[in-house]
Amino acid sequence: MAQGARGADEAAHRPSKRRIALALQGGGSHGAFTWGVLDRLLRESDLEIVGISGTSAGAMNAGILADGLRRGGASEARTNLARHWHDVGALPGFASLAPMWPAGAARTWHLDHNPVFLAHDMQRRVGSPGQTHPANHNPLRRLLARIDFDGLRSDNDAARVFICATHVRTGSRRVFRNAELSLDVLLASACLPQLDQAVEIDGEHYWDGGYTGHPALAPLYLRTDASDVVVAGVNPFVQPDVPRSARGIVDRVDEISFNSTLMMELAAIAFVEELIDAGAATAPFKPLFIHGIGSEVLGAFGASSKMNNDASFLRHLHALGVRSTERWLDKNREAVGRRSTLDLSGLIPPKNGPLSGPSIVRQRRAGLLPA
Repeated sequence: MAQGARGADEAAHRPSKRRIALALQGGGSHGAFTWGVLDRLLRESDLEIVGISGTSAGAMNAGILADGLRRGGASEARTNLARHWHDVGALPGFASLAPMWPAGAARTWHLDHNPVFLAHDMQRRVGSPGQTHPANHNPLRRLLARIDFDGLRSDNDAARVFICATHVRTGSRRVFRNAELSLDVLLASACLPQLDQAVEIDGEHYWDGGYTGHPALAPLYLRTDASDVVVAGVNPFVQPDVPRSARGIVDRVDEISFNSTLMMELAAIAFVEELIDAGAATAPFKPLFIHGIGSEVLGAFGASSKMNNDASFLRHLHALGVRSTERWLDKNREAVGRRSTLDLSGLIPPKNGPLSGPSIVRQRRAGLLPA
């Protein structure tokens, strides 16, 4: 066989890049777990990230990821994500202001016994952010200003980015796309109303996007040509016990409310998937394969650990994200572009039988829920 013919034959059999989209949940410092997920996925040379939806910490990861990919590809994205989380770990935090573990206590990453965190927690329950820190300083603003928002807004070849925030007056979801991206958009997506003043954009005010989209999946279906969506989940769906303390109840209510929007969008995708499988839906419907990378250990750290930016904790979460992604790739690499690995059938009520919630067993198998 001639040299040119052999090269053409090899090119014809070489697998093309599989175009994927990412859905990145928020969760404060637990976003470092997603950093680990992204760090590992970016080493897969046959995967092309064409769309990213993010909320809160997931929005920040999304912006840094898309900016790095646009400027210098996967290597640049990995470098920029590592720099961001390194700098987050260098910021003053509850763990650096007071001992994290009382004398004789077992090593843990939550802040339930941290006196500075407890004082701050009490303060935010009796005063508004406008009263407790009227200067409205956000240390993340300086770190996120390194993103080239002008480039993301103007470059049609950049990955499509979708950032979710909640419109305060109407309670509706606002999804900001590339042409609208800015530093304030990312900060709005991560604006918890108990901690920060609402972020004003074009005369309107926004809070954390987790209330209305955690993250938003519809834009990835409607506005990208991705064949697959990988959900990086950091917010626990299942807890082993019923909370009894006041803080535990509040934390669980927050988890349920933040996860509810994601569950509803997954249910909508499951409904379309069932219509396609039954032959009841044709164009403009298209199959979208759904995958989930989660960790069975994040819930065990406790909700207060989301406020812990201790550098060693962030590195620990990154390592967990890398290992979780490696396990998922080992098991599901060949499924990308061919089938879903997250079983959504339990999200659709059975045709005959009582209405019920999602199948916990199926979601555990898929990796979004703890075993």
